[in-house]
Amino acid sequence: MCVMTEHDTVPRPPSPWKGSEHHVRHRWQMDCATALPGAAALLRELAAELRSAHGAGWWLVEPMLNGHLVAARASRRQRARRAPGPHGVPPGLHGVPPGAGPAVPGWRLRVVQEPAVAGEEPLDSAAAPRTAVLLWTGRSLEQVGGPEVPVDVLAEIARQAASQDVTAGRWAVGAARVGPGFDLVADGSALRVHAVVDGALVRTREVLSFQHAADGAADLLQAATAYEGLAEEAEAMAAVGGRLIGADDGFLHIGYDGPSR
Repeated sequence: MCVMTEHDTVPRPPSPWKGSEHHVRHRWQMDCATALPGAAALLRELAAELRSAHGAGWWLVEPMLNGHLVAARASRRQRARRAPGPHGVPPGLHGVPPGAGPAVPGWRLRVVQEPAVAGEEPLDSAAAPRTAVLLWTGRSLEQVGGPEVPVDVLAEIARQAASQDVTAGRWAVGAARVGPGFDLVADGSALRVHAVVDGALVRTREVLSFQHAADGAADLLQAATAYEGLAEEAEAMAAVGGRLIGADDGFLHIGYDGPSR
């Protein structure tokens, strides 16, 4: 005679993974993308898979790093008893609320100082009136031209410039097309990933890091939230003219049309 318990009648969500252990590296899954909307769709599919796994009882054994996902769930016998697995860390026990997403790092200053070679256009900050121009002495930073840079941004640029051993001289400030992030481009540097459009220095190339997007995620819901955020960023880039020019080794390379050079 089979005795049904109350828990036996509760349907369990289907699991996207088999067994009680799952190990994968999120690095090459975007390589088949040919456009930003397609890449965003792949990211959302991955996020949905992680949310499904969470609902089926999976948890991260360790926080994610460099795209490595190591997950576990209770054995079949334990699942039948509705008991937690003896190994691994259930969601939310890494010190971050489940699903909140890993902490978002502050923006990083990108320093560009590349001597121009024959056929390359060098940056002439004097010919870019709609570009903020800064003078770095090696110890202090002063704005000497262009639209005013907010005080907090200027302070963060100075802090990061000091830690990167930026050489003394005039530097132009270029902002990311989407989201936070600023570049310091040396006066006279080759314009390889930037262009001056209507007097403003803009990026012509962006990189989204799929491999590191979920770094620090302590549970599957946090990882899913991180990938959904990356999908939103890709969609925002597409909305302002960005196009996918390559996807490899965990990175999405985005280009923007600029003046021909």
